[in-house]
Amino acid sequence: MDTPSLWELGVLSDEEVLETRRLLAELEQELWPALRLPGTVEGRDLALARYCLRDLLDGRLDPLVAAERIGFELCPADDPGSPLWPVRGWLYRAEDQQEHCGGLTKELVAELHDLASQLLAGPLS
Repeated sequence: MDTPSLWELGVLSDEEVLETRRLLAELEQELWPALRLPGTVEGRDLALARYCLRDLLDGRLDPLVAAERIGFELCPADDPGSPLWPVRGWLYRAEDQQEHCGGLTKELVAELHDLASQLLAGPLS
């Protein structure tokens, strides 16, 4: 992802880099308790999926980006019983649609939003 802040971080001088690293390390320590990520890998993946789904529903995250993060990075590849598995199915349909239709339809994006709402209200609550 390319953002103005990332660009600004990338052009820091050598002197500024050390101070920035220190501040980022402090920020991570300050925010870590607020994230409340569980200790297990599965628990962390589900918590991160909740963050992605909320960002998707709030419009802060592109539908395809959210689905790729959840379906490929957070959903175990060998666990069709995972509550995140339906996102992977949606992602395959979205990739087909992009290839054959040139982009995602509003209906398919709405399906992902519905799925996100269901996951947040049910298995990921």
